[in-house]
Amino acid sequence: MIIAVASWRGVGTTTTALLLAACLAIREERESWLVEADPAGGAIAGRMQLSAHTIGGLERVAFPTERIAPVDALRAVAHNVAGLHIVTAPSDPFRAYSCHQPRLPWISSLRDLSGHVVVDVGRVRSGTPAWAILAMADIVLLVTSPEVSAAVSTSEWVQAGGRVSPADPGLGSGTVRLAFVDSPGGVSFPRATLSGELGDQLAAWLPWEPLAVDLIHRGALPDDRRLRRSTLMSAVSDCAAEITRAVAKTERVDA
Repeated sequence: MIIAVASWRGVGTTTTALLLAACLAIREERESWLVEADPAGGAIAGRMQLSAHTIGGLERVAFPTERIAPVDALRAVAHNVAGLHIVTAPSDPFRAYSCHQPRLPWISSLRDLSGHVVVDVGRVRSGTPAWAILAMADIVLLVTSPEVSAAVSTSEWVQAGGRVSPADPGLGSGTVRLAFVDSPGGVSFPRATLSGELGDQLAAWLPWEPLAVDLIHRGALPDDRRLRRSTLMSAVSDCAAEITRAVAKTERVDA
């Protein structure tokens, strides 16, 4: 299963992708991947204590110095925490963007990775090079905030199929789910209002907990005893379950 985590307008995309990948690793008791593929540059390396050889690893996958299969290259540059494998993008936006115009094509190889794959593609705009990832994803999880302007513009973008110009390829019907990060600021829609309007399209309502996020950045996993009472981690776990069910349902229909 490939989950592309993106935003049209809002905050928390990379953090949500990290928490979701961590929850999938624990919940499914199998390998889980987080591939940071934001064309604007990576942020995870600056937030977590990663081994030096894994920082900006996606660039070494895209531009290898030796002959190697993409799957093996992804494994070689991944930072491993229990069952979670993290591949980081370069922080420099020019180098991060170039990873989407690679010498060694790697996007199609995401299907060959074992376990679930979460891909952080950052903020999407017309002509983004990350469209190829969005197009192949089983689910696109669009992260936004319940603040009125962010919620309305994101919902309208989804209704337009992800198109803001005739040149945009658009997204497949039924692949997009919304996750709202309930962080302070602005005039926001109540949860009940958005739930009633969006129905099954609402995948998660994530209460912001800086302490829980800080623990994950320091290497804690969702089953850490310090996170057992975290409402944020509980909500992310529910989101993981909802996405897994949605993909399984789609696969049964297609079969």
